[in-house]
Amino acid sequence: MDVQKLLRNPRFRLLRGPAPDPDQVKQFREHAPPNLPRTYVRFLEACDGARGKIPYDTGYIEFFSLDRVLAENRAHQLAETLPGFFAFASDGGDELYVFDLRKEDGAPVCSIAAKGTSVSGLSPLTNSFSEFLEGIVMMAGA
Repeated sequence: MDVQKLLRNPRFRLLRGPAPDPDQVKQFREHAPPNLPRTYVRFLEACDGARGKIPYDTGYIEFFSLDRVLAENRAHQLAETLPGFFAFASDGGDELYVFDLRKEDGAPVCSIAAKGTSVSGLSPLTNSFSEFLEGIVMMAGA
């Protein structure tokens, strides 16, 4: 997926931060799980955080900025409560958007309640981050 092309699409209406410093991305990658989706990393390289209305259940998303994403995962104790999952965004309230990194052949996107996280509370959304972003564009205004 061409992330830059997606971000230029007029149907991609999220407010997004400017591209971060490449050193900041490098530092993030050194501390983040090694199997994060490449499309997600390219998204982070293109914009440092984004927020707005989306066509998924919660109706809103706030992508964590590079300086927040690792801290959010620690604050929600995902390594302990949901090993193999990585939070990349929230709905600004009670829901987290997470990658399921347990398999080597992809990282489905799920949502889960920010409190009381357990695997049984996961709601699968899409099979990949690319599909998740495409859904934001394709269903915009629908």
